[in-house]
Amino acid sequence: MDAGRAWAVVPHVHRKAGYARARNGGWRVRYRRRFRLREVLKQKLAAAVGVFRASLRLGFARDVIVTHYPEEGLLANLLHVLEVVRRVRPDSRVHVDWTLTGAELAFRYGEKGQDVWGGLFQPIGSPPVRAAYQAVSRVDFAVWGTGKDHLAGKSLQKQREAYHSTVLKWLEITNRRVLAQVDEICSRHFHGRFCIGIHRRVGNAMVADLQEDGRVPTPESIIRTVESIIAAATQDSKLDYTIYLATDDASAVDLIKNAFGPRLIVREEVQRTTADGREVHFGEWGSLSIVDAEDVLIDAVLLSQCNVLVHASSSVSTVASLMNPALLLVRA
Repeated sequence: MDAGRAWAVVPHVHRKAGYARARNGGWRVRYRRRFRLREVLKQKLAAAVGVFRASLRLGFARDVIVTHYPEEGLLANLLHVLEVVRRVRPDSRVHVDWTLTGAELAFRYGEKGQDVWGGLFQPIGSPPVRAAYQAVSRVDFAVWGTGKDHLAGKSLQKQREAYHSTVLKWLEITNRRVLAQVDEICSRHFHGRFCIGIHRRVGNAMVADLQEDGRVPTPESIIRTVESIIAAATQDSKLDYTIYLATDDASAVDLIKNAFGPRLIVREEVQRTTADGREVHFGEWGSLSIVDAEDVLIDAVLLSQCNVLVHASSSVSTVASLMNPALLLVRA
């Protein structure tokens, strides 16, 4: 099944593209073009074979180590942990190793030698005393790139419920700041209200290529979508509602604030960027810390506590949807 899904999903980016660093630290597009048929078939075959082998080995390995992808952000790496632990054998010994090596291109949430997983979650297992299988391969392409839009309807709901069981079994947030802020915001703003979550991704070229249609929803389209949800929800009653915005796009905050006024809740003291700058998790060493990882996790948990989530394709919205399979998902 994993191999078949890989064949169906890959390529999991919208188009073939090359990027280079711009002077301001962001990404400059060197070229972008649609995949040729030969390239598509070659990628599908390689992905299907690789996933079949990786998924099979996970089902047999007695000791498994899950490391982090040094080029991905926090929640993409969390999705990798979930796709791995969902497939291990019942009696396997699993250890998540998110120790920073200093060679990361992204995921720079601290200093070399720091254990990011241990700073956020209950540790899973201990380092094995003997050789263990290194789970470095992606195995479920429905949680990567444009594959996030591959499933729909009953198949999507089945996937969400299955991963929700995995979350309940394997994932426990222990970071005190995360737990305290989630509890405070839910108590002050969510309880007793209809909650609409928004996840707005910064609109750069790399993010666009991870969307199925190659476009990042604009703040204006997000506002229109939320307004239609509010109109439908309040049509027959004076429903009390609130809106929670999670975004790494600094330029979108004021636009969405102006649209919804005091109904909008947004956490101010977080790092954000702009479309021509680098994404936050690509920040230089020393510009990020475990606090930035906490901020991403807080947003994901709060979005999962909403009734409706307006989103584009992202690891943040995917994690929120797995934490709460009853969350209604609406594409902007």
